[in-house]
Amino acid sequence: MIQLFDVYNQESQDLHYSLTEAGLSDLAVVIEPDGFLPDGVVSPFTYYLGYDSGKPLYFNQVPVPDFWEIAGNNQFGTINDLNQERAVIHFAAGLQARLVKKVEWKTPAGRIFQVDHYNRFGACFAKTTFDASGQAIMTSYRNVDQKEVILENHVTGDILLTLEGQGLRHFSGRVAFIIDFLQGLKVNLDHLLFNTLSTSFLTSFHFPDKSGQDILVWQEPLHDDIPGNMQLILENDQLRAKTIIIPDYATYERALQLTDAKFHHKFSHLGYHYHFKRDNFVRPDALIVTNSDQLEQVEKLVESLPRVTFRIAAVTEMSSKLLDMLRYPNVVLYQNASPQKIQDLYQLSDIYLDINYGNELLQAVRQAFEHNQLVLAFEETAHNRRYTAPSHIFAKEAVDGMIQTIELALSNVKEMGRALGEQGYHANYVDPIMYQERMETILGESHD
Repeated sequence: MIQLFDVYNQESQDLHYSLTEAGLSDLAVVIEPDGFLPDGVVSPFTYYLGYDSGKPLYFNQVPVPDFWEIAGNNQFGTINDLNQERAVIHFAAGLQARLVKKVEWKTPAGRIFQVDHYNRFGACFAKTTFDASGQAIMTSYRNVDQKEVILENHVTGDILLTLEGQGLRHFSGRVAFIIDFLQGLKVNLDHLLFNTLSTSFLTSFHFPDKSGQDILVWQEPLHDDIPGNMQLILENDQLRAKTIIIPDYATYERALQLTDAKFHHKFSHLGYHYHFKRDNFVRPDALIVTNSDQLEQVEKLVESLPRVTFRIAAVTEMSSKLLDMLRYPNVVLYQNASPQKIQDLYQLSDIYLDINYGNELLQAVRQAFEHNQLVLAFEETAHNRRYTAPSHIFAKEAVDGMIQTIELALSNVKEMGRALGEQGYHANYVDPIMYQERMETILGESHD
């Protein structure tokens, strides 16, 4: 089965991992140019460029004019000419800090005029130019020999492809380019699985071979209406797309409410098989990752749970308010913690407290979920409810309920297992064997 993703975001990664673990993944193709795709995942925009070795570029290794300075923190970097900012460095997502993914160059007036795109091999593989209004005009993709291989016109949508020993080839847009790319792979294209109703859906819609049996996996909420392209799948039996899988059960039920009963056979519910990095050992140890000193009810929690070690980590220096927490013998602070240090802390704790105000740091809740930590939060602070069971989210006035839940979970392995099971159920966890069986059933039904 070929997976066709517009972007390789967390939802795409979860879907790809589930299919891979179930033995149902032939290849994952990501439409958006991304230089940091893992092995086994390809983009048509980088496939022809030939990069296969080298190390990622660290932020202070970006080439700059003489006497210009590079500065950075754990969120982004800047390139400065004296006191004037001339570029912003954006880092690759993940736990390794300050690896360059793109550099936005600015005019003295502060307008972005060019973006350099870097890959995981430390090479600038593409450059995008912008007009005076800030609209992208053109992206040029260059191979390892710095020869232009792909030129994409963002105004007209046209794409030009130049391969060694071949003439210049013209495509009217991304859909035509992707179809040609897929056909050139010489792989089985009977099943395309896609997870958006934009470019990947249009690729399925316009694919010349109409005999395929494609699947939409809908990973977004549904509110008051069914999206137009989803309705098109429901109403038109001549399309390659025959089935709509919805991993979130509440969204699946909402889809049934919004559609006529005659279309319900086209919907299926199937969650994810997640990659859990370790077991939970029921240790009285709780982690908080924050860049804010506003931690809801933290003193109450620390005082009420004296046998629990509270580890509070920040990637910046801590305020005096947080440093004052050292008066408690069961509090350990980690200021200016590196992403690697924070990753190490996930191995030490079996509870994660999502109680900090402000932004979520380093996908903390998702990381806690992957490390089999029991995630608890307050209504006012919960950052990622997808991985936090509703019964584990408390009003700030109900802090005693959180304390009781922690005490019960730490009382024995069975109680912690029950709480983690509730957490996994809410996140739509599926055993890999069950996932494989259900997906094979869906594929079989799509042929009927």
